[in-house]
Amino acid sequence: MTPAEQNPMPELVDRIRRLEDIEAIKQLKARWWFACDVRDIDGMRACYDESNFLIDFGFIGQFTDMDTFIAVFKSLACHPTHVDMHHGTSPEIALTGPDTAVGRWRMRFQLLETEKQQVQLMSGYYEDEYVRLGTEWKMRVSKYTLMSNLFLSSKDGLLAIDQIGSAPGLVTEQGN
Repeated sequence: MTPAEQNPMPELVDRIRRLEDIEAIKQLKARWWFACDVRDIDGMRACYDESNFLIDFGFIGQFTDMDTFIAVFKSLACHPTHVDMHHGTSPEIALTGPDTAVGRWRMRFQLLETEKQQVQLMSGYYEDEYVRLGTEWKMRVSKYTLMSNLFLSSKDGLLAIDQIGSAPGLVTEQGN
């Protein structure tokens, strides 16, 4: 009989720890998206290892300085006429070491621009890298790849498609 067969507890403890780490990473990403939706800047900052990170949002830009990223975020999203929500699904999390992990997520984003009566529905996926700092998991790399983008606008109560496909862009860039 092998030592693991004689005492399965160390293996069980390791399996539980791995599941708890994966769940903590899922919770981290959920906190990130919620903080973005409610414009909680401190909450957004708390999700990243600010000393060493990369946010790559494709057509929006790449950021290695949190203050620069926050300034861009505020200019794009922090308007009373913007109502948006991030929907993250299908997480694939792999622990790559005791304190490191990678993940891939599907993400659907919706933005209602109430003043201009515009809607944006965007979908794509994130590829992330995570690190445990002390007892907390943080994001170190987050790269978004756009898969589809749909802009709609309402004029005189009629909804019209302004753009459909995979071209990048933001509803705020669309003419009215």
